[in-house]
Amino acid sequence: MEIEKELMFKESDGKTVKSSLAKFVETGFLVATWLALGLYMEIFGPTQKDLVLKLNTDYEKLAFATSGRSVGLFPGCVLGGLLVDRFGQWCHLMLAVSLHIAAAVTFAVPYSPDVDVLWALCFIGGIMESVINIAGQKLILNLWLEKSASPMILLHSGYGIGSFLIPLYTNPFLALVNTVNVPLNNTFINVTEMPYIVHSVSYSNVTQETQIIKESKIEYAYMTSAGLVLLHSFSFYFFQIRERKFQKINMNKVVGESVKAKKNRKLIDMVNPATCTGGRTWYGVQIFSLSILYFANAFGGERVVANFIRSFSIDQLQFSNDDASYINTAFWISFTVGRVLFSIAAKWVSIRILILIETGGLTVIAVLMNILAKHNTMAHWVLVQPLGVFIAPLWPSCMAWIDYHMELTGIGMMIFMLGGSVGGICHLRLIGYLYENFGPQTFLYQVVGYAGLALVLAISLNVVGSQHGNRFLWNRVETDKKKSSIISENDSK
Repeated sequence: MEIEKELMFKESDGKTVKSSLAKFVETGFLVATWLALGLYMEIFGPTQKDLVLKLNTDYEKLAFATSGRSVGLFPGCVLGGLLVDRFGQWCHLMLAVSLHIAAAVTFAVPYSPDVDVLWALCFIGGIMESVINIAGQKLILNLWLEKSASPMILLHSGYGIGSFLIPLYTNPFLALVNTVNVPLNNTFINVTEMPYIVHSVSYSNVTQETQIIKESKIEYAYMTSAGLVLLHSFSFYFFQIRERKFQKINMNKVVGESVKAKKNRKLIDMVNPATCTGGRTWYGVQIFSLSILYFANAFGGERVVANFIRSFSIDQLQFSNDDASYINTAFWISFTVGRVLFSIAAKWVSIRILILIETGGLTVIAVLMNILAKHNTMAHWVLVQPLGVFIAPLWPSCMAWIDYHMELTGIGMMIFMLGGSVGGICHLRLIGYLYENFGPQTFLYQVVGYAGLALVLAISLNVVGSQHGNRFLWNRVETDKKKSSIISENDSK
């Protein structure tokens, strides 16, 4: 009974709060939620070439279909932001239901008859991803408050764990193909170069033919991801029941006028930047504008690397199917390591310094890849590892940076997720067009552009953020001023 009580709540300063052990347990399950996100969202990368074969399409059209995920983030962000701000006490239930739907969508992907149906499934998956992101991140922020930087980055490390597991269990189900040149018979074609003057020109051509040595069985891989996501979703029913008990115990101690005020906020107040920055309108506009650009670039660039690193390795550097899967796995292992390392570093290093280290390191690696890894397999293997390490913390670090400088509401997270969805669409459409029309080397060009822009935006955010500093500090200062004013009025009376 005592252990159960410790897992639930404890008394602190006259009110009931969640114990440290309860916080760590809940954080662990939330990290596992990001693992589930990785399982159902990153399966498109390792199975990309198989989907091209199954749907009888090309990379550009497939990139368009998978960009449905980014389009789905739009309504998902609006839905998630409104639900979290209006029904924040039901965040655990939101996670459970969203994971149920995500599992069903994942199961259906390999049975898509064409790219339009695949786009629709990715669209639904994107909606669920938004709701899961907003609800999960809000739970972490509420759990840890000003100490949320390290847990926030750790939360997103689960995504990398799920992502590097995918190539391990998808590889046995991937098709084995061989591309050969098939000569065509010499043909004579009439070509009119000038009016009334006809020349017969001989063409000797070859065409490429894809031979399927082993049939694709990726439906089993998708079934595995869907099953694991569904299994995890049930845990949040327990957390929702526990949360309701906590709210009932704490009703008279925690839920006061400030909470009621948040619930009764009008929509115009929810979208007003000044609401999140203590009335500082211009400061809020600056942070929101730069952060939207940052998230758009960070999310879009991550999608490009995650979806095309395996295809680039095969098409540009002639990797075998197995080797390409291994380097994809290695990237996600490095990705996970990066999030864990930077979550530890966030305990001692200022979040402002941290985002400069991350974006600066990414820019250096991207430049080196363009110089050394365009034709060198060993350089590609070596540089992919730090690439994953520096890409990994970009999103959660900025989310922690923003929460450090302003109140991060559900609507605020909605706006940043919308920025990410726009970036995902733009980056994927661009790489799909460039890759199909100008070759796989364009992958490296886009990566270096994405890295350089991330560094510029990180510097800009720090310049703006230095104007007012830690929002927890100026909140306390303003509270102390109000208390002093009240005391002075009482003394004068």
